[in-house]
Amino acid sequence: MTGSVTIKDVASQAEVSVGTVSRVFNNHSNVTDEIRQRVLKAASELGYHGRSTPSTSDHATRPPMPRPLKEIGFLHYSHLDASLESNIGINPFWSHILHGAENEARISNRKIMYRTLYQGDHSPQLLLSTIYDMKLGGILLVGPTEPEMIKTIQEAKLPLVLVDNYIPRLSADAVLCDNFEGGREAVEYLIHAGHRQIAFIGGPTLQGSRPINRVYTIERRAAGYRTALLDAGIAVDYNLYESGDLTAEGGYQACQRLLAKKVSFSALFCANDTTAIGALKALRDHGCRVPEEVSLVGFDDVETSQYLSPALTTIRVNKEALGSTAVKNLVARAADMDAVSTTTILEVELVERDSVHHLTS
Repeated sequence: MTGSVTIKDVASQAEVSVGTVSRVFNNHSNVTDEIRQRVLKAASELGYHGRSTPSTSDHATRPPMPRPLKEIGFLHYSHLDASLESNIGINPFWSHILHGAENEARISNRKIMYRTLYQGDHSPQLLLSTIYDMKLGGILLVGPTEPEMIKTIQEAKLPLVLVDNYIPRLSADAVLCDNFEGGREAVEYLIHAGHRQIAFIGGPTLQGSRPINRVYTIERRAAGYRTALLDAGIAVDYNLYESGDLTAEGGYQACQRLLAKKVSFSALFCANDTTAIGALKALRDHGCRVPEEVSLVGFDDVETSQYLSPALTTIRVNKEALGSTAVKNLVARAADMDAVSTTTILEVELVERDSVHHLTS
């Protein structure tokens, strides 16, 4: 039915007049929030995207006019269940990105509005309602967002930038760090320190012949891990590969599973620092000394990593720059909605601390 849906169909579905639908689509102020949400929900359910039809006027079939880019939505899409992550403070990685976005937005007198979207809790219709409730002029969609959510925002004709995410074959602006090079640098550092049996703890994985991370950025870190091993002539041993949920508890459990396999390893690379924190506790509970018996490297350089004992060697991500760059790119996108989509990759750096034991001098 999608190809033949008209504005009259939307009006009928929403139980309002054609004129009311037109006012909603053109962002007129004389429409209540309840009516606006009802119309947008009906349009989304019917698959109406403002196509011209012989039975409707050009004015009535125009897509919603974009709002001025004064309020920017920082919509953090969490892969966790809401019961496991109640607010942004649980993971300091996102709070630093938000801080960078707020600082950049403040320069041009724009406001950042934060909201967490939990996996499974938001349909495209609910997402549209959230966007219009918050009166957003543009969206920073942060984290491992599903493609359907991205397409929903694009169909609403709102400027959009993905932050710390990328969807292959989907045209959307994105800003992320160099996850692949960071993963490779971390493992190359361990190899140069003399380690040959290097384990890895990643994120949630897909079923298949080998573990593939569901989260794009984590899979790029895993690809860097594999590449560094292969370039050094070391075979990838998936007995040394465990999945987690990128939390400290998930890292603890994943490391316990690694240890239970009784496969020897002298070093462990974790896909983020939060996982490494959990792994450190699991190693200690197992009686393993870090770094004397097992060296440990993380990724992200969250603030607490330097205060661990031993202080965690990690890959530093300029999280504030991710946020500020995303806002700059969003402003550019709002100024030219038809421009070619761009992906911005920010460099990372290895931070050497005390959690790696050098077997060779």
